[in-house]
Amino acid sequence: MAPTAGEPASPQPSKSDSRASPTSSTASYSPLMRQVREFGLFFAGASFLAASIAVSRRSVLRRRFDTLPPFHTSNRYTKPFDGSDRVSLATQALGLATLNVMSFGIMLTGGISWAFDLCSVAELRERTQAVLQRPGNADPEAEKEMEDMMKSLLDKLGMDSTLPEKPKQEDSNEDPPAKK
Repeated sequence: MAPTAGEPASPQPSKSDSRASPTSSTASYSPLMRQVREFGLFFAGASFLAASIAVSRRSVLRRRFDTLPPFHTSNRYTKPFDGSDRVSLATQALGLATLNVMSFGIMLTGGISWAFDLCSVAELRERTQAVLQRPGNADPEAEKEMEDMMKSLLDKLGMDSTLPEKPKQEDSNEDPPAKK
């Protein structure tokens, strides 16, 4: 539908507008809704951690009860250790440790997202790019001192301490050659 003479034309979003706010899907959330999304991952990780700890504890208790002698035997009798079971025991321990670490990682990710008020990966990417592109206050003397210190350290270790060549900067005003 074309705008009439009395109506202003709606502005078309430019490429810079779409790049400026990639978090448009999460920008419309209320503060309460943002908190719910952020805490959701934290509580999912916490419940996954509780479940993995319960599974690990049950596995350890089962292994301990397997070593106890039956009630009606004398306490001089001990069950000999079966050395062929080492591989399965190590595999089970690695699996349980991996499960526990992954569930803790999910909980940690949820806690960090709440602490930094991050609702999506796009917001994390946007904030990271903003920090990386921010002009820094680099002290040239401190940079030179760090280079000298690293050079002396590399020399002590017997490694090559020559600085890499800096690429030549071409003039940005020159147009690249046209392809035929």
